Amino acid sequence: MTNEKKTEYRAPALEKGLEILELLALEEEPLTKKQIAEKLDRSVNEIFRMLSVLIDKQYIEFDNDSSVYSLTLKMFALSNQHPPVAQLLKRAQPLMEELSLKLTQSCHLSRYVNGELIVIARAESPYKMGFGLRLGASLDICASGSGVALLSFSVEEKRQAILSKIDATEDERKNTLSHMQEAVAKGYFVGVSPQISGVTNISVPILGVQGDVMAVLTIPYMTLNSATIHHHIEDIEHALIEILYVAQKLKQNIEI
Repeated sequence: MTNEKKTEYRAPALEKGLEILELLALEEEPLTKKQIAEKLDRSVNEIFRMLSVLIDKQYIEFDNDSSVYSLTLKMFALSNQHPPVAQLLKRAQPLMEELSLKLTQSCHLSRYVNGELIVIARAESPYKMGFGLRLGASLDICASGSGVALLSFSVEEKRQAILSKIDATEDERKNTLSHMQEAVAKGYFVGVSPQISGVTNISVPILGVQGDVMAVLTIPYMTLNSATIHHHIEDIEHALIEILYVAQKLKQNIEI
């Protein structure tokens, strides 16, 4: 019965549009019309009109110089208009900017949505050098502090659902899950970045009123030499105190 209903109510044009959006979301680089058609196993004529509609609706954009298509941030913006998330973002941005200014470190807020851990807010370090992530970036759940925090503070059912959708080796999964017990006991995760040398991730979950992980706040703490940059650098211990304070402020804001 279920399969019959799915066939009866198919919407081919909508399916093509969704396939294009999903493809561009997964690709690291923009794609040409021909590449999109080949990857979707469709003809160029089949996707031509849909590409035009998606451009008109501002879901994708076309670069005239290189003739490639890429996603805009429209879907990202729409997903963040849900009241609790919008409220969180409104409160988070000034607190994150203040945090970065105090510590001379960048920070970012990420949220798990549609199978991906996405950066939904960020604040750059005021110093001329630093490590930061772009808005809308998709994080590797099994290779990031944010991912460890997400998995650690999610209920078992949600954790298994997240793990079932990620592309990670067995060793990466085991290594990530090995940090869970300590993270839960402490209420946060601190660990050396498995991807960037000289960076220590400090990640704190922002829990909703029902205990679910609404977002994860992370400082990718970059080791700097205060003797050569000629100004005071806050250590990791102080950075942890400051990020926990901001996380608590955000949690209180959600509960109001």
